[in-house]
Amino acid sequence: MSQLTPSSQSAPETAYNWLRSYIASLPRDAETFLNEAVLTKETGTSRTPVREALLRLEAEGFIKRVPHKGAYVPPISDADVRAILQARSVVEKWAVSGLDDMVEGQIDALQGLIDQQREAQGDPARFIELDTEFHTLMVRAAGNPILTDFYSSLRQRQLRIGVLAVTKGRGRADQVLGEHQSIVDALRARNIESTHQAIDSHLKSTRAAIVGY
Repeated sequence: MSQLTPSSQSAPETAYNWLRSYIASLPRDAETFLNEAVLTKETGTSRTPVREALLRLEAEGFIKRVPHKGAYVPPISDADVRAILQARSVVEKWAVSGLDDMVEGQIDALQGLIDQQREAQGDPARFIELDTEFHTLMVRAAGNPILTDFYSSLRQRQLRIGVLAVTKGRGRADQVLGEHQSIVDALRARNIESTHQAIDSHLKSTRAAIVGY
């Protein structure tokens, strides 16, 4: 594992970004323990920034602390994938049910994220970061902070399964862009039924790309 990091970043930020990208790139069915000594070498920092990064990643749900063993990255099973996507379907469709309250500026912001994704197709981790931002913005627009926090708690698992989908599935990135565009077009048309159908279609193809059915 080796990765270039911007010299302008602080040491904790460098360690955090490197670790998050590394974890996101792991196969979803892989489990691993992270060794602090190895991480200090790979990130080009010291143990203190690495420990700060690990604490931050633990708070965000990327890793778990196991007594006497260290930082653990758990696997994500097929059942986990299906449960995550079911939860997303419920939250996302509820969030867009109040279409009349969504202002054009919010829809324009979603379109902007699609445009950024198009530019990031060669960088799977960045592509999926933008993917997560797209869906989170859609949920946040509903104005329910509790549901937004719940949705954000799925972030780390969405990153891992999403990176796998766009690297494993041939043409999946183009497919995602088209599916996101269908969601935005339905939102702009203020058609709840079409928006729900576009969300379900997107999540169904995501599941197929990850678990095969």
